[in-house]
Amino acid sequence: MEGKGTGPALGIMGITIVLALMLIHIAWKRTDIHDHMLGAVLGIVLLAAVLAMVFLFFGLPGNRRPIVFFLTFFILLTLPGTVFLFARAYTGFRLNTYDLDAPGMPSPLLFLLPYIALAALAFIRLTSWSMTFEPAPGSSAISMQDLRQRLQAINDGAEFPFTVTSGKRPDEVIIDWKYADAVWLDLLRVHKISALTRLTIRLDETDHTARVRETQSQFNASAGTGGLGLSFYQQWGAITFYEARQETLYGIQIENGRPVAKLSYTYRFDIREMRDPLLKLITENGWTFKCVTLPLKWLTG
Repeated sequence: MEGKGTGPALGIMGITIVLALMLIHIAWKRTDIHDHMLGAVLGIVLLAAVLAMVFLFFGLPGNRRPIVFFLTFFILLTLPGTVFLFARAYTGFRLNTYDLDAPGMPSPLLFLLPYIALAALAFIRLTSWSMTFEPAPGSSAISMQDLRQRLQAINDGAEFPFTVTSGKRPDEVIIDWKYADAVWLDLLRVHKISALTRLTIRLDETDHTARVRETQSQFNASAGTGGLGLSFYQQWGAITFYEARQETLYGIQIENGRPVAKLSYTYRFDIREMRDPLLKLITENGWTFKCVTLPLKWLTG
């Protein structure tokens, strides 16, 4: 069982199973306490999460950190209810609904808001940690300028479906994959689709880390006798563990404003085809590849 994060993954799976069984035990044995069945609900949720992660454990031989991320997320999600039930079952703690409404009682939000803030910080940190790839063994870090040049050299060949350009900052590189771009006519309606995934890489020479932010956008438009339809979707700061899609659009294709002899258009996208070549190039040149949700080093690590 080799792979990055295998030890933490096994550890957090064990902790999750123990918590789940204790919660189910409370629901089964402590029928004398109020809301004891909450333990069964939380326990089943945690056991279901572990079961799902078992499949990922064997499906992600190279990087099992996402398992740690997902299970920790479920533990944090159920932690307030878990602590509440443990306190009721194993201490003299008693708190009823009417106690919360009593005069002078502080709002539960005063206790929950700090926890939510800490959970959000843990979430951001864990997502970046789960998609961090250290330099390849035996590699040595090259300069930022050399790495920029090697990234931009990707444009010299036709091997990859994306383009690499310089960003507005001297330490920034932009990678764009416009994987859907079509105009077609069907049933007296004209349609247009445009989809783009962008990776913004910021190179930090102080710790030789390439921090990668993902942006996805899609534009759809149609016009015809039934009127005009428009939709636009954009997502910033997502960390995509896995995504692959393929779709075929049927109709008379229009290129350069004229119909062409094509009755369908197929587009496909696989995040691995975009991310893996960049990851390989960066880590083999002695740098760390880290996916981040925000361009804030102090927050994402």
